[in-house]
Amino acid sequence: MNKLEIKGLDLTLYEEKLENGLSIYVIPKEKSKGIYATFTTKFGGHDLDFIPEGKEEMLSVPAGIAHFLEHKMFAQKSNEDVMSLFSKNGVSCNANTSSYKTCYLFDGSSHFEENLNLLLDYVQEPYFTDENVEKEKGIIEQEIDMSADNPYSIGYFRLMENLFVCDPSRIRVIGSKESVNSITKEDLYTCYETFYHPGNMFVIVTGNVDPKKTIEIIKKNQEKKSFKQFKKPTLKHYEEPVSVFKKEDTIEMNITVPKLTLGFKFDLKKLEEELQLDEVTIRRYVAIYANLKFGTASCFLEEAKKEELTTSDMDYSLYATDDILVFILEGDSKNALLLKDRILKEVGDVQIDTRSFELKKRGMIASCIYTSENIYSLNQKVLGDIISMDTVEVEILENYKKLNYDDFMRVIGALDFTNYSFVTVNPKKK
Repeated sequence: MNKLEIKGLDLTLYEEKLENGLSIYVIPKEKSKGIYATFTTKFGGHDLDFIPEGKEEMLSVPAGIAHFLEHKMFAQKSNEDVMSLFSKNGVSCNANTSSYKTCYLFDGSSHFEENLNLLLDYVQEPYFTDENVEKEKGIIEQEIDMSADNPYSIGYFRLMENLFVCDPSRIRVIGSKESVNSITKEDLYTCYETFYHPGNMFVIVTGNVDPKKTIEIIKKNQEKKSFKQFKKPTLKHYEEPVSVFKKEDTIEMNITVPKLTLGFKFDLKKLEEELQLDEVTIRRYVAIYANLKFGTASCFLEEAKKEELTTSDMDYSLYATDDILVFILEGDSKNALLLKDRILKEVGDVQIDTRSFELKKRGMIASCIYTSENIYSLNQKVLGDIISMDTVEVEILENYKKLNYDDFMRVIGALDFTNYSFVTVNPKKK
């Protein structure tokens, strides 16, 4: 068991890699009453082209299969309801799928050992039949229909489709009705055998736990099971251009106020090479810029509200592939096209003073400290680190403190805002 101090945050990370390849990360929080455990595989909606376990040729699987597999992992040969079993043990359980991972979890402190074993067992005991796969298709179709009623979701999905040219980021994690209906039991087993090996998975436990006992529980559980020798999955690399697939799009829905979703696409690899900075640092500088320009306390948002260009705050987010970084803005506006023009003008003005930068940097440090006190945020931070960096950032506070104004100006000065796409969601015409 390896013990690492997360400097400046009064946290200790205990980690161990088992013989079967499973990685374990435990961060105890004695003052916390709860426990949060996640069991994650490095397989998500983005992973549609790969060489399956035991094969030599690249295979393309239907869009939405990672999410479909997440659903079907709850099916048990005994017909027991996994969620009910967790509930009887006094905890809640759930699962989620994103572009690059699928995560299974439980939240609660009672019957911890029993629940941890249950989490490991049901995820490592697949049970797919032609019948239960067909039944699940209707459930996921309903989920697709529900998201079709959300104007923000629809605007975001269309934007990603228009930003990317060939990368699977343009395809919804949930897939389409057509792709979901093409999924077979055999497809699910192929993906499971390729990506659900312990060597491609990891467990994170945060909260009021004994790290030594926790690792021992997991170790004993895994010793009872046998797995093939791990072979790291070979994934297809997509030569994604920095240009966008489609510049603009309009959708009509049953809404009253139009909505704007605007995305800027940057060549991440080029930025890393030219600036000699890593992806994480670049993303942090772009996040500071986004907050300064369009956050709740920004001059831009204040003016936009005064002019009634928007009635609410704007949401911003970052999304990255291996080669591309995307900066997305979303908001309501009675004049979405004018708001878009104002945003394009604003992002081109890269004059930021030192004081403003330092204030936002302090805010990020404060947020980092807050995250360290919250077992859920802490778990997700570790999870994100492993997915994006394959390691845990133990010097996070020091890395935030190292952020400096000169590098910040170099980063935002290197951003090319000409590659963008926007989607407006308008009320249906009467």
